[in-house]
Amino acid sequence: ILYGHSGPIYGLSFSPDNKFLLSSSEDSTVRLWSMKTKTNLVCYKGHNYPVWDVDFSPLGYYFASASHDGTARIWSTDHIFPLRVLAGHLSDVDSVKFHPNCNYVATGSSDKSVRLWDVQKGECVRIFTGHYGAIYSLAFSPDGRVLASGGGDGNINLWDIGSGKKLKTF
Repeated sequence: ILYGHSGPIYGLSFSPDNKFLLSSSEDSTVRLWSMKTKTNLVCYKGHNYPVWDVDFSPLGYYFASASHDGTARIWSTDHIFPLRVLAGHLSDVDSVKFHPNCNYVATGSSDKSVRLWDVQKGECVRIFTGHYGAIYSLAFSPDGRVLASGGGDGNINLWDIGSGKKLKTF
């Protein structure tokens, strides 16, 4: 058992090399765990409310978090404070996912929108609308051209990243 958080755990993400695990919690923190020593290495504080999701970048050094405070944040494992605060959603940010090329992060929100953010600039570059409920799950295709979003409306939407258009609803 890994001890550390003082509330329920909502998100988990392994580093690409399987050496670390990130966890996000109702206690407003993200924790970095060593898989070798099975201990907590760092407690990241920056959100003011529960952290619903966390995702390691494909390269492993950076990660993103999504929170009830309406923001997503970009972090590096060697800094205890966020590098970028991604603000723009009108409600909880429920899900977060790094693009395969590490240059973008997608966020899904209770405001029924998905946003695509430029990691370097911290700016929103696309807004995808078409769900009728919160977006709880996101996935990029391996080639990074398509984003899938799963919502509280029971739908999965496929989005073309280049054009911003909806390709299909399941």
